[in-house]
Amino acid sequence: MACSRCQTLPLSVETRGTLLLTGSVRELIDILIGFLEIEGLVFEDAGLELRLHESNLFEFLQRVRAANAFNALERQGISALLLEPGEALSFHAFTRARTLEQWLSLLDAGGLIEILEAKRFVSWFQPILSVADGAVVGYESLLRGQRPDGSLMFPGEIFSLAGDNDLLFQVDRQARESALRCAAAEGISGQLFVNFIPTAIYDPAHCLQTTVGWARKLGFDPGRLVFEVVETERVGDFDHLKRILDFYRSAGYRVALDDVGSGYASLNLLATLKPDIIKIDMEIVRGIDADTQRQSVFRALVGIARDLGIQVLAEGIETEAELAYVAGEGADLVQGYLFARPAPKPPELQRYDWR
Repeated sequence: MACSRCQTLPLSVETRGTLLLTGSVRELIDILIGFLEIEGLVFEDAGLELRLHESNLFEFLQRVRAANAFNALERQGISALLLEPGEALSFHAFTRARTLEQWLSLLDAGGLIEILEAKRFVSWFQPILSVADGAVVGYESLLRGQRPDGSLMFPGEIFSLAGDNDLLFQVDRQARESALRCAAAEGISGQLFVNFIPTAIYDPAHCLQTTVGWARKLGFDPGRLVFEVVETERVGDFDHLKRILDFYRSAGYRVALDDVGSGYASLNLLATLKPDIIKIDMEIVRGIDADTQRQSVFRALVGIARDLGIQVLAEGIETEAELAYVAGEGADLVQGYLFARPAPKPPELQRYDWR
């Protein structure tokens, strides 16, 4: 059965149903009634709740925003819930209720919601090269959102809006599927690095079944796919993350940790999770050829990775000097603007001759 958490949106520009409104005290309900009457909205007064039939929550919130009808305290004390046609009011339905303050914050994420609702995520690709011979061994898939006017929403904005408005589950699922679809459409060969957010997954066997299904449908050999943990340093539940990585491995996929070395949790993560690949954070790589502190961290991480049988990928390479240093100190793979910037079509780079 599909998970409603990641496959449905809390706010839709299209869905209509019965809008329920209530307040923490009776006085707030009276204020609500005054607003509805001024706006000319037809409602049913059920005592401690107001019902607006054939309503769209998105449109209602736009009216609230335009009228500037409630102060901050009132917005925090008024709650709203949209029941879809034929849906009965149940205890489970209350999990979707939010305060007006929360709904209006979600309205600010309307651009992301439109992208999610229309499934307009696309993936761009950046090559990953082997230090041994400079050959392209694969690509990292990088998320982009297409707005209706054709402009792009980049990951910083996407994940900031998603995190602030409880949309990470929906974004993460669509992002993984977009990576696979776009890579298949572009005929990408070699390894494909696909990012995922561990905190957006409840149970890997259930939450990841659509991703595994897409991989099979599109004919990806599991050995080609590397599922990459983003924001590695922010992971709080190592046991949960280990279950996710074990699930991927059991299906034949490889796993990687991103941004390794950017905080104190890295060494514990390496020993506990033993990923196939670590991506050393670009903040360590940047200017490493002239920074002894960065060099010390890099050498320590490479040494631990060697002991654990983990491949090392140095990301964020921008200069020949940075490349020469990480290559000389044991990096297996490299990635960065020196070789190619992310692009909707894989850059025409077969090999980088730097020796």
